[in-house]
Amino acid sequence: MSAYDISYIEQPIKAGQWQEMAALTAETPIKIALDEELIGIVDKDKQINLINTIQPQMVILKMALLGGFVEADHWKLLVEAYGGTWVITSALESNIGLNAIAQYTAQGWSNYAQGLGTGQLYTNNISGPYTVDHLGLHYHVDKDWDFSPLI
Repeated sequence: MSAYDISYIEQPIKAGQWQEMAALTAETPIKIALDEELIGIVDKDKQINLINTIQPQMVILKMALLGGFVEADHWKLLVEAYGGTWVITSALESNIGLNAIAQYTAQGWSNYAQGLGTGQLYTNNISGPYTVDHLGLHYHVDKDWDFSPLI
């Protein structure tokens, strides 16, 4: 797959297999990003042990599944301390949640495209000043939030 210039792949095996994942990350020509592996691990020592054991090149940060922005900050600092990087993706947030995640994402820097577009999946979503297209997520200053579905 490395011949196709793939930036990274998300966790290719089931969570909980630390030694197997460590072997993959040690030998891969393509960066591997931990995703499901991070969910539910809130103990700081266990987080350090996870990153130290697997030594992932990347982590995928999903705020709703990790416990919020503070937890995401911790994972970012931890993976960066081991020479890795991060990508933020949304996990089925509404446009209001996507707005918060987009603002959080803009405060950091990653060389990779972020996955922030799940709000479009909802048919009863509050319309916001964002659009998503092939170039990314765009904020439009000339548009407002439409809270009429709540009224």
